[in-house]
Amino acid sequence: MGLCQRWRRLRLPGLQTCRLHTAAVPAPPQWLAERLGLFEELWTAQVKKLASVAQKEHRTIKISLPGGQRVDAVAWSTTPYQLAQQISSTLADTAVAAQVNGELYDLERPLETDSDLRFLTFSSAEGKAVFWHSSTHVLGAAAEQLLGAVLCRGPSTECGFYHDFFLGKERTVRGSELPALERICQELTAAAQPFRRLEASQDQLRQLFKDNPFKLRLIEEKVTGPTAIVYGCGMLVDLCRGPHLRHTGQIGGLKLLTNSSSLWRSSGAPEPLQRVSGISFPTMEELRAWEEGREEAELRDHRRIGKAQELFFFHELSPGSCFFLPRGTRVYNALVAFIRAEYTRRGFSEVKTPILFSTKLWEVSGHWEHYQEDMFALQPPDSDRLSSSLSDHASSHPADTLALKPMNCPAHCLMFAHRPRSWRELPLRLADFGALHRAEASGSLGGLTRLRCFQQDDAHIFCAPDQLETEIQGCLDFLRSVYTVLGFSFRLALSTRPSSFLGEPCLWDQAEQVLQRALEEFGEPWELNPGDGAFYGPKIDVHLRDALGRPHQCGTIQLDFQLPLRFDLQYKGQAGAPERPVVIHRAVLGSVERMLGVLAESCGGKWPLWLSPFQVVVIPVGTEQEEYAREWLARKSRVREQ
Repeated sequence: MGLCQRWRRLRLPGLQTCRLHTAAVPAPPQWLAERLGLFEELWTAQVKKLASVAQKEHRTIKISLPGGQRVDAVAWSTTPYQLAQQISSTLADTAVAAQVNGELYDLERPLETDSDLRFLTFSSAEGKAVFWHSSTHVLGAAAEQLLGAVLCRGPSTECGFYHDFFLGKERTVRGSELPALERICQELTAAAQPFRRLEASQDQLRQLFKDNPFKLRLIEEKVTGPTAIVYGCGMLVDLCRGPHLRHTGQIGGLKLLTNSSSLWRSSGAPEPLQRVSGISFPTMEELRAWEEGREEAELRDHRRIGKAQELFFFHELSPGSCFFLPRGTRVYNALVAFIRAEYTRRGFSEVKTPILFSTKLWEVSGHWEHYQEDMFALQPPDSDRLSSSLSDHASSHPADTLALKPMNCPAHCLMFAHRPRSWRELPLRLADFGALHRAEASGSLGGLTRLRCFQQDDAHIFCAPDQLETEIQGCLDFLRSVYTVLGFSFRLALSTRPSSFLGEPCLWDQAEQVLQRALEEFGEPWELNPGDGAFYGPKIDVHLRDALGRPHQCGTIQLDFQLPLRFDLQYKGQAGAPERPVVIHRAVLGSVERMLGVLAESCGGKWPLWLSPFQVVVIPVGTEQEEYAREWLARKSRVREQ
């Protein structure tokens, strides 16, 4: 089949009736036709190669299924989907991906060796991530076809998916274009186009994406091995690790929600992108149920509540920052006071640290290398004068650059290291409500949930290795105590060593075992996220659920082996020799502002009495009682009144 015929077959009849298209289906752009042609050549070669491997490596392998059942399969031939069909047709229809020996896996990808196999459905967090990631590929295909978009990135999120793409420096996506874009997405899902996984060399990747500068940059910066994975789906070819659904027909209901702007930040200069976000479900019934819940969520929007109750507002002259009015400040202070009372009870010491530091600090901590794009940097006011006075030394000693702190941990390391420490001082629990600043893209700002200036109930625990388990259990108890008072349920996940970890594997193994024992002792359900830890240590992710059942990631517990090394932190051990502490990063509320937004929406603006901006309302029955009412309020100064 020629490329033009393939294009007309895949462009779908629905495109001809879109208002943004003429009745005639245009020929494919040359770059798209070339990309698809090369993909088909590489796909055909891979199919032949895998058939040859399957013939040579033909042997029986053992597959362990959930529940302890073991079945036989054929190496390089049997797929997880075929095994799901053997178990039940319902499982085969509802499975979205597989997990093979802990690795996410396509259902149509042949099994290669003896494996532990489990199936993921949309009901699991991993299943939702796969489902929504596949949905963003559908959105990308529609954006290419309708808008001529140059695709950039399209991840899943906790509540759906989005795709960022480039339309030119002046072109934007208009809200009026979303219905047409959504119709194309629906046509693509109705076509049940298969997702095809292709392993390509770096040279082949550059040929496939030679007309997409964003993908070329990603290949240069992210692809470190000889090959990487791309997926084809209809006319779309995209660089992606996967896995994905078997075909687009598994997406029963899809809706596009918002359009906004974002920025591409890589090694080059920032470039303007357009972002379209959406949601999808296996059935239309689930989508309709979600839409009903969304209507309730819109009524509970914290921005609506903040305006109606005169709690806070935002202003264009300070984007990404919140103005808390007197009533909102009462709620804010009550929440912080609650955490401060817990600090006193649990042995935390509150400290205050500067918000402005030399970039030398961030170079030591590693943030300048990994986090610089998200930091606000500035030159000190006397930098020009100092530079000119240095004469010949000016070029070798440039004026110092300063940066607003995006997190507290390096400052707390300086505090630990400012004098000799003894084992008798450990564990040292330092808490800080200092203002943090992060250079969030304007398109990502959203009320209290994503700010450029905010405070956290941030704490760092410096402890000896043998104190880790007790401290982790204390952090978990802290979380449960606070979330119970706030009315949240939560789930826990242990994220283990990633492929790009720093440090010794044996140290990681010991730390992961400590976290696992602490979680088991804690008694709450938890799940394992293999390979999802931070590069500096394993962590426990905490996902709370509000009254509408929506997930939010606010609290965190993270182990850090690298900061003590980078800052050369030491304490005198019981034997008199210097020893290295371990750092625990710990937050319960996370961002105080974000938590207030979550609370406002969860309670629908009907605050619990202890948090309410008004605990008592005094209503005089006549003008002659007003003076007495004011006198009564003056005597009840500890009560928040109106």
